[in-house]
Amino acid sequence: MIPDPATRACITADEAFAELGIDRTTGYRAIKDGTFPVPVIRVGRLIRVPTAALRRLLDADDDLENPTVTDQYDDDPTTEPPATPALRLVPRPELAHQRTQAAPRPERNGGHP
Repeated sequence: MIPDPATRACITADEAFAELGIDRTTGYRAIKDGTFPVPVIRVGRLIRVPTAALRRLLDADDDLENPTVTDQYDDDPTTEPPATPALRLVPRPELAHQRTQAAPRPERNGGHP
């Protein structure tokens, strides 16, 4: 359960991942890529997630007031999205199996046999 923002302003990234139901690798990759659905706070190597933002994202009552982008296009594809659509974590299956080439490793002996 997400703590009350009045008593605990931020939670760890791992706690946020657990609330969102995603694994650590996916969560940290989303933060690195800038696709994590809420803003994060970085202090050195520490990453914290504001509890208020996470609560807004997961608030079930908020769905009626701020529908997701996909809800808006169900009936009428010409409907304009709101100025600030609700942020939702959206899986990106096209990226699930992409592999990147690793940089070549430098030779230990300076290139000499």
